[in-house]
Amino acid sequence: MFRTPPAAKAKCGEGGTFVKRIIGLPGETVSDKTGGWVYVNGRKLTEPYIKADRRMQDSTFGTWKVPNGQYFMMGDNRGSSCDSRVWGAVPRKNLIGEVFATYWPPSRISFH
Repeated sequence: MFRTPPAAKAKCGEGGTFVKRIIGLPGETVSDKTGGWVYVNGRKLTEPYIKADRRMQDSTFGTWKVPNGQYFMMGDNRGSSCDSRVWGAVPRKNLIGEVFATYWPPSRISFH
């Protein structure tokens, strides 16, 4: 969980507290390529939590260098996720903590 940077509200119309995955650490290079595959420093990520249909809907491609002291966030619903690919990396001071439970939708209630 993290507090969004101001650019999230400006570019996506949303702000506040978000839940997304940390994909890139400070100093790393993140690439999102055709087909929805993500690479960090040239190595393809293994992401079993991304459903194939959501990966294929992804149309945001590019390469981003994560600044020092910041983190690159991406949502699991890649084709519809407004994330660091749109509004940039998140400063360390904005991180709140790790998600420890899922309560919505009810069919996915779980503790992590």
